[in-house]
Amino acid sequence: MIRSADFDPTFIEEIMAEPGGEHLLTCWSCGTCSATCLVRRFDSAFNPRRVLHKAGLGLREVVLSSAEVWQCSACDACYPRCPKQIHISDVMKAIRQIAIREGYERPGVVAEVDESTCIACGLCVAACPYNAISLETVECEGGQKLAARVDSNLCMACGICNSVCLGSCIGVPGYLDEAINESIARGEQADPVMPRIVAITCNWCLHAGKDWEYAQHPPEGVKVVSVPCSGRVTPTFVTTALQAGVDGVLVVGCQEDQCHYKHGNALERGRAAMLQNLLELLGIERERAQFAWLGSLDRGKFPALVNKMVQDVQALGPLSWGK
Repeated sequence: MIRSADFDPTFIEEIMAEPGGEHLLTCWSCGTCSATCLVRRFDSAFNPRRVLHKAGLGLREVVLSSAEVWQCSACDACYPRCPKQIHISDVMKAIRQIAIREGYERPGVVAEVDESTCIACGLCVAACPYNAISLETVECEGGQKLAARVDSNLCMACGICNSVCLGSCIGVPGYLDEAINESIARGEQADPVMPRIVAITCNWCLHAGKDWEYAQHPPEGVKVVSVPCSGRVTPTFVTTALQAGVDGVLVVGCQEDQCHYKHGNALERGRAAMLQNLLELLGIERERAQFAWLGSLDRGKFPALVNKMVQDVQALGPLSWGK
Protein backbone atom coordinates (compact mmCIF):
# COMPACT_ATOMS: atom_id res chain seq x y z
CA MET A 1 0.00 0.00 0.00
CA ILE A 2 1.26 3.47 -0.92
CA ARG A 3 0.29 6.30 1.39
CA SER A 4 -0.01 9.93 0.35
CA ALA A 5 2.78 10.76 2.81
CA ASP A 6 5.15 8.61 0.70
CA PHE A 7 4.94 10.96 -2.28
CA ASP A 8 7.69 13.58 -2.43
CA PRO A 9 7.38 15.97 -5.40
CA THR A 10 10.76 17.50 -4.54
CA PHE A 11 12.35 14.12 -5.36
CA ILE A 12 11.13 14.40 -8.96
CA GLU A 13 12.57 17.91 -9.22
CA GLU A 14 15.85 16.76 -7.70
CA ILE A 15 16.24 13.94 -10.22
CA MET A 16 15.42 16.17 -13.16
CA ALA A 17 17.99 18.72 -11.97
CA GLU A 18 20.74 16.07 -12.25
CA PRO A 19 22.51 15.64 -15.63
CA GLY A 20 20.61 12.92 -17.48
CA GLY A 21 17.68 13.01 -15.10
CA GLU A 22 15.77 15.55 -17.15
CA HIS A 23 14.15 12.70 -19.12
CA LEU A 24 12.53 11.09 -16.08
CA LEU A 25 8.98 12.10 -16.97
CA THR A 26 9.49 11.46 -20.69
CA CYS A 27 9.21 7.71 -20.09
CA TRP A 28 5.99 6.07 -21.36
CA SER A 29 6.44 3.04 -19.06
CA CYS A 30 6.05 0.76 -22.10
CA GLY A 31 8.47 -1.81 -20.71
CA THR A 32 10.67 -2.11 -23.82
CA CYS A 33 13.77 -1.48 -21.71
CA SER A 34 12.82 -4.22 -19.28
CA ALA A 35 12.24 -6.70 -22.12
CA THR A 36 15.66 -5.89 -23.56
CA CYS A 37 17.76 -5.90 -20.38
CA LEU A 38 19.54 -9.17 -19.54
CA VAL A 39 19.97 -8.20 -15.89
CA ARG A 40 16.55 -9.78 -15.37
CA ARG A 41 18.09 -13.17 -16.15
CA PHE A 42 20.06 -12.94 -12.91
CA ASP A 43 17.62 -10.84 -10.91
CA SER A 44 13.97 -11.16 -11.91
CA ALA A 45 13.09 -8.17 -9.70
CA PHE A 46 15.09 -5.79 -11.89
CA ASN A 47 12.71 -3.64 -13.93
CA PRO A 48 13.90 -0.24 -15.21
CA ARG A 49 10.35 0.75 -16.14
CA ARG A 50 9.14 0.33 -12.59
CA VAL A 51 12.11 2.20 -11.17
CA LEU A 52 11.39 5.20 -13.37
CA HIS A 53 7.67 4.95 -12.69
CA LYS A 54 8.21 4.98 -8.92
CA ALA A 55 10.69 7.83 -9.23
CA GLY A 56 8.16 9.75 -11.31
CA LEU A 57 5.63 9.34 -8.51
CA GLY A 58 8.09 10.84 -6.05
CA LEU A 59 8.62 7.65 -3.98
CA ARG A 60 11.99 8.79 -2.66
CA GLU A 61 12.61 6.17 0.02
CA VAL A 62 11.34 3.26 -2.08
CA VAL A 63 13.58 4.16 -5.03
CA LEU A 64 16.74 5.16 -3.18
CA SER A 65 16.69 2.10 -0.92
CA SER A 66 16.23 -0.38 -3.79
CA ALA A 67 19.07 -2.50 -5.16
CA GLU A 68 17.79 -1.99 -8.70
CA VAL A 69 19.16 1.53 -9.17
CA TRP A 70 22.70 0.13 -8.83
CA GLN A 71 22.37 -2.69 -11.37
CA CYS A 72 22.27 -0.74 -14.62
CA SER A 73 25.71 -1.06 -16.28
CA ALA A 74 25.08 1.68 -18.87
CA CYS A 75 25.42 -0.79 -21.73
CA ASP A 76 22.55 1.14 -23.39
CA ALA A 77 21.20 -1.93 -25.18
CA CYS A 78 17.74 -0.56 -24.42
CA TYR A 79 18.41 2.87 -25.92
CA PRO A 80 18.00 2.02 -29.65
CA ARG A 81 14.67 0.30 -28.87
CA CYS A 82 13.20 2.97 -26.62
CA PRO A 83 10.33 4.70 -28.50
CA LYS A 84 11.13 7.94 -26.67
CA GLN A 85 14.91 7.65 -27.22
CA ILE A 86 15.69 7.93 -23.52
CA HIS A 87 19.07 6.95 -22.15
CA ILE A 88 17.67 4.96 -19.22
CA SER A 89 21.24 4.63 -17.92
CA ASP A 90 21.53 8.42 -17.57
CA VAL A 91 18.34 8.58 -15.50
CA MET A 92 19.56 5.70 -13.34
CA LYS A 93 22.88 7.48 -12.87
CA ALA A 94 21.07 10.65 -11.77
CA ILE A 95 19.13 8.65 -9.18
CA ARG A 96 22.35 6.98 -7.95
CA GLN A 97 24.01 10.35 -7.50
CA ILE A 98 21.21 11.37 -5.16
CA ALA A 99 21.42 8.03 -3.34
CA ILE A 100 25.16 8.49 -2.78
CA ARG A 101 24.66 11.99 -1.41
CA GLU A 102 22.08 10.65 1.02
CA GLY A 103 24.40 7.92 2.31
CA TYR A 104 23.15 4.87 0.42
CA GLU A 105 25.75 2.35 -0.78
CA ARG A 106 25.91 -0.16 -3.59
CA PRO A 107 24.98 -3.67 -2.39
CA GLY A 108 26.88 -6.79 -3.42
CA VAL A 109 30.52 -7.54 -4.16
CA VAL A 110 32.93 -5.11 -5.79
CA ALA A 111 36.57 -5.33 -6.77
CA GLU A 112 39.03 -5.53 -3.88
CA VAL A 113 42.70 -4.52 -3.80
CA ASP A 114 45.59 -6.25 -2.07
CA GLU A 115 47.37 -3.04 -1.12
CA SER A 116 50.44 -4.91 0.14
CA THR A 117 51.25 -6.24 -3.35
CA CYS A 118 49.87 -3.41 -5.51
CA ILE A 119 52.66 -1.51 -7.30
CA ALA A 120 50.42 1.37 -8.44
CA CYS A 121 51.16 0.80 -12.13
CA GLY A 122 47.80 2.32 -13.05
CA LEU A 123 46.77 -0.31 -15.60
CA CYS A 124 43.53 -0.99 -13.74
CA VAL A 125 42.79 2.73 -13.59
CA ALA A 126 43.11 3.02 -17.36
CA ALA A 127 41.09 -0.14 -18.09
CA CYS A 128 38.12 0.42 -15.75
CA PRO A 129 35.01 1.28 -17.83
CA TYR A 130 33.46 3.20 -14.93
CA ASN A 131 36.34 5.33 -13.60
CA ALA A 132 35.88 3.45 -10.34
CA ILE A 133 39.61 3.07 -9.59
CA SER A 134 42.16 5.69 -8.64
CA LEU A 135 45.69 5.71 -7.26
CA GLU A 136 45.84 7.03 -3.71
CA THR A 137 48.24 7.10 -0.79
CA VAL A 138 47.27 4.39 1.70
CA GLU A 139 48.51 3.16 5.05
CA CYS A 140 50.16 -0.21 4.54
CA GLU A 141 52.33 -2.33 6.86
CA GLY A 142 53.24 0.57 9.11
CA GLY A 143 54.04 2.99 6.32
CA GLN A 144 52.55 4.81 3.39
CA LYS A 145 52.49 3.82 -0.26
CA LEU A 146 50.64 4.52 -3.48
CA ALA A 147 48.05 1.87 -4.34
CA ALA A 148 44.84 1.36 -6.28
CA ARG A 149 41.65 2.29 -4.47
CA VAL A 150 38.17 1.20 -5.60
CA ASP A 151 35.08 3.40 -5.28
CA SER A 152 32.49 0.79 -4.33
CA ASN A 153 29.62 2.99 -5.53
CA LEU A 154 31.04 3.13 -9.07
CA CYS A 155 32.39 -0.42 -9.44
CA MET A 156 30.22 -2.81 -11.50
CA ALA A 157 32.21 -5.96 -10.60
CA CYS A 158 33.14 -6.70 -14.23
CA GLY A 159 36.61 -7.96 -13.28
CA ILE A 160 38.35 -6.19 -16.16
CA CYS A 161 40.77 -4.66 -13.65
CA ASN A 162 41.92 -8.16 -12.67
CA SER A 163 42.55 -9.10 -16.29
CA VAL A 164 45.06 -6.27 -16.81
CA CYS A 165 46.78 -6.43 -13.40
CA LEU A 166 50.21 -8.01 -13.83
CA GLY A 167 50.28 -9.24 -10.24
CA SER A 168 46.59 -10.11 -9.76
CA CYS A 169 46.50 -7.54 -6.95
CA ILE A 170 42.92 -6.53 -7.68
CA GLY A 171 39.83 -8.53 -8.50
CA VAL A 172 36.22 -9.41 -7.77
CA PRO A 173 35.64 -12.13 -5.15
CA GLY A 174 34.31 -15.24 -6.85
CA TYR A 175 36.01 -14.38 -10.14
CA LEU A 176 39.66 -14.21 -9.11
CA ASP A 177 42.29 -15.89 -11.29
CA GLU A 178 42.65 -18.92 -9.03
CA ALA A 179 38.91 -19.62 -8.92
CA ILE A 180 38.44 -19.33 -12.70
CA ASN A 181 41.52 -21.43 -13.50
CA GLU A 182 40.30 -24.09 -11.09
CA SER A 183 36.85 -24.09 -12.70
CA ILE A 184 38.39 -24.40 -16.17
CA ALA A 185 40.67 -27.28 -15.22
CA ARG A 186 38.09 -29.15 -13.13
CA GLY A 187 35.91 -31.83 -14.65
CA GLU A 188 35.69 -35.50 -15.33
CA GLN A 189 37.55 -37.08 -18.23
CA ALA A 190 35.29 -37.20 -21.26
CA ASP A 191 34.95 -40.05 -23.74
CA PRO A 192 38.55 -40.60 -24.96
CA VAL A 193 37.29 -40.61 -28.56
CA MET A 194 35.70 -37.18 -28.20
CA PRO A 195 37.80 -34.01 -27.87
CA ARG A 196 37.63 -32.02 -24.67
CA ILE A 197 36.41 -28.46 -25.22
CA VAL A 198 36.15 -25.54 -22.79
CA ALA A 199 33.84 -22.69 -23.79
CA ILE A 200 34.34 -19.49 -21.79
CA THR A 201 31.35 -17.20 -22.15
CA CYS A 202 30.57 -13.81 -20.70
CA ASN A 203 27.34 -13.54 -18.72
CA TRP A 204 25.71 -11.28 -21.30
CA CYS A 205 26.46 -12.61 -24.78
CA LEU A 206 23.88 -15.43 -24.83
CA HIS A 207 20.60 -13.63 -25.52
CA ALA A 208 18.34 -16.55 -26.44
CA GLY A 209 16.87 -18.90 -23.86
CA LYS A 210 17.91 -21.79 -26.11
CA ASP A 211 21.56 -20.72 -25.99
CA TRP A 212 21.43 -20.19 -22.23
CA GLU A 213 19.89 -23.62 -21.67
CA TYR A 214 22.54 -25.24 -23.88
CA ALA A 215 25.28 -23.52 -21.83
CA GLN A 216 23.78 -24.88 -18.62
CA HIS A 217 23.62 -28.44 -20.01
CA PRO A 218 26.36 -28.80 -22.65
CA PRO A 219 27.04 -32.08 -24.46
CA GLU A 220 29.59 -34.60 -23.24
CA GLY A 221 33.16 -33.41 -23.58
CA VAL A 222 32.19 -29.71 -23.48
CA LYS A 223 32.58 -27.59 -20.34
CA VAL A 224 31.10 -24.09 -20.21
CA VAL A 225 32.64 -21.57 -17.81
CA SER A 226 30.92 -18.21 -17.29
CA VAL A 227 32.76 -14.97 -16.49
CA PRO A 228 31.32 -11.46 -16.01
CA CYS A 229 32.80 -10.16 -19.26
CA SER A 230 34.93 -11.47 -22.11
CA GLY A 231 37.36 -8.72 -21.12
CA ARG A 232 37.97 -10.73 -17.93
CA VAL A 233 39.48 -13.61 -19.95
CA THR A 234 43.28 -13.66 -19.90
CA PRO A 235 45.68 -15.73 -22.04
CA THR A 236 46.52 -17.64 -18.86
CA PHE A 237 42.99 -19.09 -18.74
CA VAL A 238 43.49 -20.58 -22.21
CA THR A 239 46.97 -21.96 -21.57
CA THR A 240 45.82 -23.38 -18.22
CA ALA A 241 43.04 -25.26 -19.98
CA LEU A 242 45.38 -26.64 -22.65
CA GLN A 243 47.93 -27.72 -20.06
CA ALA A 244 45.15 -29.46 -18.12
CA GLY A 245 44.38 -31.70 -21.09
CA VAL A 246 41.73 -29.67 -22.92
CA ASP A 247 41.99 -29.94 -26.70
CA GLY A 248 40.45 -26.59 -27.57
CA VAL A 249 39.16 -23.39 -25.98
CA LEU A 250 36.32 -21.25 -27.33
CA VAL A 251 35.90 -17.73 -25.94
CA VAL A 252 32.54 -16.08 -26.63
CA GLY A 253 31.82 -12.42 -25.92
CA CYS A 254 29.47 -9.65 -26.96
CA GLN A 255 29.47 -8.16 -30.43
CA GLU A 256 31.34 -4.91 -31.00
CA ASP A 257 29.52 -1.91 -29.47
CA GLN A 258 27.23 -4.22 -27.46
CA CYS A 259 29.46 -4.97 -24.46
CA HIS A 260 27.54 -5.00 -21.18
CA TYR A 261 30.57 -3.31 -19.60
CA LYS A 262 31.15 -0.75 -22.35
CA HIS A 263 34.53 -1.84 -23.77
CA GLY A 264 35.48 -5.17 -22.23
CA ASN A 265 35.04 -7.03 -25.52
CA ALA A 266 37.41 -4.58 -27.26
CA LEU A 267 40.14 -5.50 -24.80
CA GLU A 268 39.54 -9.18 -25.49
CA ARG A 269 39.74 -8.72 -29.26
CA GLY A 270 43.26 -7.38 -28.81
CA ARG A 271 44.23 -10.33 -26.65
CA ALA A 272 42.81 -12.80 -29.19
CA ALA A 273 45.38 -11.95 -31.85
CA MET A 274 48.20 -11.92 -29.31
CA LEU A 275 47.20 -15.28 -27.86
CA GLN A 276 46.98 -17.07 -31.19
CA ASN A 277 50.44 -15.78 -32.11
CA LEU A 278 51.70 -17.08 -28.77
CA LEU A 279 50.24 -20.53 -29.43
CA GLU A 280 52.04 -20.65 -32.77
CA LEU A 281 55.32 -19.91 -31.02
CA LEU A 282 54.57 -22.83 -28.69
CA GLY A 283 53.92 -25.11 -31.64
CA ILE A 284 50.16 -25.28 -31.04
CA GLU A 285 47.64 -24.79 -33.83
CA ARG A 286 45.83 -21.43 -33.75
CA GLU A 287 42.52 -23.21 -34.23
CA ARG A 288 42.72 -24.63 -30.70
CA ALA A 289 41.88 -21.18 -29.34
CA GLN A 290 38.91 -19.58 -31.10
CA PHE A 291 36.99 -16.39 -30.41
CA ALA A 292 33.43 -15.50 -31.34
CA TRP A 293 31.25 -12.44 -30.81
CA LEU A 294 27.47 -12.64 -30.52
CA GLY A 295 25.07 -9.72 -30.92
CA SER A 296 21.57 -9.27 -29.57
CA LEU A 297 20.11 -10.70 -32.80
CA ASP A 298 22.43 -13.73 -32.88
CA ARG A 299 20.00 -16.10 -31.23
CA GLY A 300 20.43 -19.87 -31.20
CA LYS A 301 23.98 -19.69 -32.59
CA PHE A 302 25.91 -20.82 -29.53
CA PRO A 303 25.41 -24.59 -30.12
CA ALA A 304 26.62 -24.15 -33.72
CA LEU A 305 29.76 -22.37 -32.51
CA VAL A 306 30.51 -25.19 -30.09
CA ASN A 307 29.84 -27.86 -32.73
CA LYS A 308 32.20 -26.14 -35.16
CA MET A 309 34.86 -26.00 -32.45
CA VAL A 310 34.45 -29.72 -31.80
CA GLN A 311 34.74 -30.52 -35.50
CA ASP A 312 37.82 -28.33 -35.96
CA VAL A 313 39.57 -29.94 -33.00
CA GLN A 314 38.60 -33.43 -34.14
CA ALA A 315 40.30 -32.69 -37.47
CA LEU A 316 43.44 -31.60 -35.63
CA GLY A 317 43.52 -34.64 -33.37
CA PRO A 318 44.36 -34.78 -29.64
CA LEU A 319 46.65 -32.15 -28.19
CA SER A 320 49.80 -33.68 -26.78
CA TRP A 321 51.14 -30.56 -25.05
CA GLY A 322 50.67 -30.72 -21.30
CA LYS A 323 49.54 -34.35 -21.31
